[in-house]
Amino acid sequence: MRAPLEEEVLSKLRPSKVQLRTLSNLYELLKSRLASYLGSEGLSFVVEPEGSFAKGTLLSDHWELDVFVLFKDVDEAWIKAKARKELERALEGLPLLIKYSEHPYVTVSLMGLEADVVPVRYLEKPTRNMMGVSRTPFHTSYVRSRLNDCMADDVRLLKSLFKGIGAYGAEAHVGGFSGYLSELLIITYGSFHKAIEAISKWKPPVFIDPESVGDRRDLEERYCNTPLIVVDPVDPARNAAAAVTAEKLNLAITAAKLYLRRPRREFFHMFSRYVTLGVGVPAALLLCRGDYSNSPPGDVWGRLARASKSLSSIMAGYGFNVLRTSFYTDEHSVAAVGLLLDTLRLPAIEAVRGPQPYVSSEQIESFASSRSSEGLWFEEGLIGVRRRKIDSAQRALTEAAEQAPLPEGTSGCEVIVFDDVRDAAKISWVLRDWISRELASTPAWLLQG
Repeated sequence: MRAPLEEEVLSKLRPSKVQLRTLSNLYELLKSRLASYLGSEGLSFVVEPEGSFAKGTLLSDHWELDVFVLFKDVDEAWIKAKARKELERALEGLPLLIKYSEHPYVTVSLMGLEADVVPVRYLEKPTRNMMGVSRTPFHTSYVRSRLNDCMADDVRLLKSLFKGIGAYGAEAHVGGFSGYLSELLIITYGSFHKAIEAISKWKPPVFIDPESVGDRRDLEERYCNTPLIVVDPVDPARNAAAAVTAEKLNLAITAAKLYLRRPRREFFHMFSRYVTLGVGVPAALLLCRGDYSNSPPGDVWGRLARASKSLSSIMAGYGFNVLRTSFYTDEHSVAAVGLLLDTLRLPAIEAVRGPQPYVSSEQIESFASSRSSEGLWFEEGLIGVRRRKIDSAQRALTEAAEQAPLPEGTSGCEVIVFDDVRDAAKISWVLRDWISRELASTPAWLLQG
């Protein structure tokens, strides 16, 4: 028996019959167009649905459709050079977008729905050297063979919880749990509740082998810096959890412990709430403009993630205590990084601790010489003072931005500081939701009172 709370959540998470029928109709339309044109060109291929729609784990608020065209008797060079053009001709007349991952693919945008049409080589069985997207059909087949309808609902609950706490998505800028990884965890543990119980007891490094097919020693050597290893049953030499960072793993463990202690619907993404901070925290925002529409979204987000870490590190080097960071882009013309700080202005003077007395006399003399004009004394060791070159957060972030790896296409940036981050949400309707959610509030699932 499933808990009443989880049944309530599932009533929102399950797609309706109308939704599934609509996606099925779109799939049949695309399949027919593809089969008609590609067949006339003498190409040998198979068209099939993949992803959450095909596996029966789709969430009601995520209308996604993945259509794979598996080309026979071609090599990877042909897929990269010619497959996209063949798909464009087959789908001519439909609204198309060209996107890029391991190789170009086509997205059909029709009546508010989007369907990714992905070309790959047809393979009889998985191999160790196949491209990532080539594994997808085998992932779909494996999951469908192991999940029943009840377990599909367990996957929905687990995916929704990961989404609700901000730990869902294998993209580099997220570093979280993918849909496939969520499915593997349900297959391993048997249910949502058992998976949450297991996660609550994890202590990194964690090793999970759903089908007992992996070489643990080899995997631990290959993924020595990874806190979570989940053997991919389709490719036992691959870690299906390689994207999961220590931060997102710890977040999942914490959420699992709190959920077991007090289950609440706020843990699930369709019921997420954010409670505004009860105290004013200073913030510094770097707001950038540019043309980001010509870059793959993953590249823009990835550069922002690296820029966020770089800015935080540089600000810390200037002496600022960075409490929290976040970043955002609309993937078109706006990008931003936000930092919460404990102050916007540092004291004009800072103390510098010198070397220990056990080092060479040359090192002691060098430190004393460099500090003698500003101030120097001994108190449990040498201590010098110096004037800070930069003592304002606005200037520090401006200087830091010149060194940060901002997304390609950035044409200009400005720094805005706030004594209270809660006021920052008023600066722009484009950025309001991001600032309110990621910088100026606490997720309700963390507030157990």
